[in-house]
Amino acid sequence: MSKPNKIIIELAGGAKVESSFDALPQPLQTELLRQPFLSSPSPAPEKEKFLLLEWEDGCKEVTELDPTCKGVSRYTVITRPEDVGRLAIHKEDGFPELVEVIRRPLTLKRISVLDSAVETVQPKVEKSVREGKKIDHFTKLTKEGDARAEQVAALKQAAAAEGIDLKQLASAGAKEPLEKLRKKMGIRASVRQQDVWDFLVYLAKQA
Repeated sequence: MSKPNKIIIELAGGAKVESSFDALPQPLQTELLRQPFLSSPSPAPEKEKFLLLEWEDGCKEVTELDPTCKGVSRYTVITRPEDVGRLAIHKEDGFPELVEVIRRPLTLKRISVLDSAVETVQPKVEKSVREGKKIDHFTKLTKEGDARAEQVAALKQAAAAEGIDLKQLASAGAKEPLEKLRKKMGIRASVRQQDVWDFLVYLAKQA
């Protein structure tokens, strides 16, 4: 996912103000990235990196990652009193990519980083430390299964059920079949809908 460098707002009368994108509050960054005008299909989905989160209840979410991300570093859940998951992913520059997990962070079943390779790990709470009203749950990450192989198989099955030719998914105007497959496979976007569609094309090319 290409992250914007700056945002420019034109005021009534023609005056313009601008800000670096990173200087915006995180909730506003996330909300802007959800907007369709900032989304365009990846020119090469097979070269992108994706984060796939899977929960015990079967829910799955996908996020397109920065290309410099390398693999899962750690996963911690903080309770105060609501639960919030903090996922750290290695990056080539040494500064981790931080992903906040809001949905049922203590029931996250698997975490996968997928590109030309695949890393799938299972987080299990190893110890919990209370500090006042806050509880830090530290997890141990163990390798678990091959999420890409499973999702490729699920894509093939969904395409067969919907009568969709996987070779046509990367063509212009393919959003309708991509959305049918997304719903059939039970995958949703963590931030941008385009991330899921790029992920499905990535899986199709693997198939």
